[in-house]
Amino acid sequence: MSDEKNTRAMHPVSPAQVPRPPKKCDGQFYTVRPTDTLFSIARKFSVTVEAILAANPQIVNPNIIFVGQVICIPEVLPEPNDVAELRVLTLRILSEDREPLPVVDGAVQLNARVIVRATFSRPVFRAFFFLEPTGTETCELARLIGIDCPGEKVAEILWQVPAGTLGRVFVVGCINSRCAKSEEILVVRNG
Repeated sequence: MSDEKNTRAMHPVSPAQVPRPPKKCDGQFYTVRPTDTLFSIARKFSVTVEAILAANPQIVNPNIIFVGQVICIPEVLPEPNDVAELRVLTLRILSEDREPLPVVDGAVQLNARVIVRATFSRPVFRAFFFLEPTGTETCELARLIGIDCPGEKVAEILWQVPAGTLGRVFVVGCINSRCAKSEEILVVRNG
């Protein structure tokens, strides 16, 4: 099996050369785009390259897929304990030098640019970082401040903090349709 990350989808010489999709698909169909590789498609859908190959017997060589080719992305069924295992272990806000920031009256004192870093109990494929203004108890006013797609247990963003920021920062990490939310950290940036 090849797991080459750099093999790109090939432009077909003629439509007749593009293999037809499988007749049965326990999942969803996906149309290959110019920059796709089996590895990037697998990562996008949180499945393995091997699972895609097993669902697509028409793919003879894993290094050759075609732009416009329709392939089956198999459904990933979570383990019964998937939800319990995904947790946010830490959420930290650091300086650009990766040093802890001062805390005054329970609020992290932000610089103009900070690193927001989350550690999860399992590798996540999407991490969404939010700021919720203080004085609100609903997440409807929360604002997305960054997204990371790490495929690892650690996700982080570099946040350009607007002057006068006051609120609570939290992260939501997801594996497939399973997500976990962190505790909130009170933050402030004066001036």
